Amino acid sequence: MTLEDVERLHPRFVGAAAFYHKELEPFLVEQEALRSAAYKQLVRYSLILLPLAAATIAAIWFAGGFDAGWVGWVMAGLTVVATLGTLGWLTSKVTAVTSRVKQEMLARISSFLDFTYNAEPTQARLDWFRDTRIVPSYDRSSLEDELLGECDGISFALSEAHLEDRRTRRDSNGRTETYYVTVFRGLLARFTFAKPFAGRTILVRDGGMLGNLFSRFGKSGERVRLEDPRFEKSFEVFSSDQVEARYLLTPRFMERVMELEALLDGKLQLAFDADHLLLSVNGGKDRFEGGGLSARLDDPAAIARLFEEIGIVFGIITALNLATATRA
Repeated sequence: MTLEDVERLHPRFVGAAAFYHKELEPFLVEQEALRSAAYKQLVRYSLILLPLAAATIAAIWFAGGFDAGWVGWVMAGLTVVATLGTLGWLTSKVTAVTSRVKQEMLARISSFLDFTYNAEPTQARLDWFRDTRIVPSYDRSSLEDELLGECDGISFALSEAHLEDRRTRRDSNGRTETYYVTVFRGLLARFTFAKPFAGRTILVRDGGMLGNLFSRFGKSGERVRLEDPRFEKSFEVFSSDQVEARYLLTPRFMERVMELEALLDGKLQLAFDADHLLLSVNGGKDRFEGGGLSARLDDPAAIARLFEEIGIVFGIITALNLATATRA
């Protein structure tokens, strides 16, 4: 996709090509020179150090094998540590450039679209999603790449999240080890909702995960039965108000939810709460990331992809028809 193609995706993208050439390209050319130099240094040292380390270890092995003595194996260990440490440091020089450029591009493109970009959002954002349980329980969390703004009268906040659950296990000696397992990696989004509502309605994929959660709604919280078998095959709906849930979940809206899940390529869950629609999308592709250590930073196609990924905000608003307060 080219930047000219991007301009046809949404009216807010008009002028993206001119913006790239005037505001982004000079900075990217400068940063590409830094990335290229750091990457060439990494490759050069890799071609020297890796064969040298392999030759050193092979020489120690052929000199005595397991009988080489502690001096020989200390030398082998130091060789490995020195090699990996040097290559790790050189790799960090490349990733420092690419990370800086990613954040700068997101900030500049967000400004072009009249959005706000936060590289490290406040963890308090997670409370919205934890309270409605459209994300799994977790013990450790990180948020990044938050976009805030308004489109077609709808305010939104969107960010990437990584949530981990703490687990314990015992080794063969009976010692307890703590480790973390990823339970969620994907998008979190919150939108104002044009249709008024007073209760809380949640769409989840697995009712077993929720247990007695819905006691949080009060005594009126219960499962909502809907008339769309395809929708009910994918989602379970719980609400504090049966009538309101059906008012919100019209047949057309349920179709839109199914279409949105296909668009986002991940496991979608939703909640209507406090005049907002909340979405969690677990899995799917990584967003807002570059093309790796060897990818050129000044490639217009990469910037076009970044525009397209930011445009997921417009895709959600359009797919769910959020700017319309009608029953459809």
